[in-house]
Amino acid sequence: MVTIKDIAQQANVSTTTVSRVLNNDQSFNVSEKTRNKVLEVARRLGYKTIVERYNKKHYRLALVYKSFIFNSHLDNDFHFSIRSGIDRVCLQYEIDSINVFNFTNMSASHIHGAIIQGNYTDEEITGIARSLDTDKILVIGRCPNDNKFDSVWFDTKKAIHSALDYLTGLGHRDIGYIGSIESPDLEFEDRRDQVFLRYMSKFPEFKSSRIYIGENGIKSGYKMMERAFHEGPLPSAFFIANDPNAIGALEFLKEQNISVPGMVSIVGFNDHSMARYTTPSLTTVHIPTEYMGQTAVQTIIERIEDVRSMCKKVLIPTQLMIRNSAERLQTKNR
Repeated sequence: MVTIKDIAQQANVSTTTVSRVLNNDQSFNVSEKTRNKVLEVARRLGYKTIVERYNKKHYRLALVYKSFIFNSHLDNDFHFSIRSGIDRVCLQYEIDSINVFNFTNMSASHIHGAIIQGNYTDEEITGIARSLDTDKILVIGRCPNDNKFDSVWFDTKKAIHSALDYLTGLGHRDIGYIGSIESPDLEFEDRRDQVFLRYMSKFPEFKSSRIYIGENGIKSGYKMMERAFHEGPLPSAFFIANDPNAIGALEFLKEQNISVPGMVSIVGFNDHSMARYTTPSLTTVHIPTEYMGQTAVQTIIERIEDVRSMCKKVLIPTQLMIRNSAERLQTKNR
């Protein structure tokens, strides 16, 4: 059987380059010449990717999620985009995907693998795993057991630090936080507000009282910024831990004629599909959610195909998208 190593040797590139080209990794920077060379060698040798080999076997993939995460595209763009990536790969390779809400008859469904998406507790994920007629399970999000489940997520700490490095680099030290309630099973030090608090505690100008936690969504973001406004002078900047909250916060500030970024700078998180169209356009941390969904399908197929017996944890890189909602601190405006 032709291997990635065989292709790498004939194309005179690394095995990593071959793997990422064949998996159509959009985050991988490689010249078109190299990409085409790898693909040409793979075709000549008759190499089949895992997904291509799977396509002939017609496996069934359970997609497990709480239905409410798809109630509103505006408030849950993050999950819609992940699902778009899942659906894209399933459609491309004719993978049968089954939406799962009721687990009572899952043992009769002949499921070969499952992807769990959403804000589930550890106990819920364990219960879901027991109800499924497969041990090939991937969690999109924080994984309760890295030795039992595959997972795809991102480095929360590194992503938040990139936003705060940017704001503090612009001179901001008095920075507020707005975010939504997180899973009760999430380790305390991994919560977004706690990552923020630990980072900011080194600045004497920082006030821990300017941390606001509410629900996810535009309305909640509006209300939390309204509360911050009525509690006294606003900080010079806010890090807002999800973009729907940030969009709501921008709406409130606009109604109060508070200039963004002239009087308050805003940096969001997720890179909502509307982030570039807000006024001003939102500087935010981009999480490649559609790619996460694609990677989830490719990763679970590896387990279904028995390419590996060990579980895999994939951390997707994030990127700060600098737009127009944050600027260097202007003392005269404070």
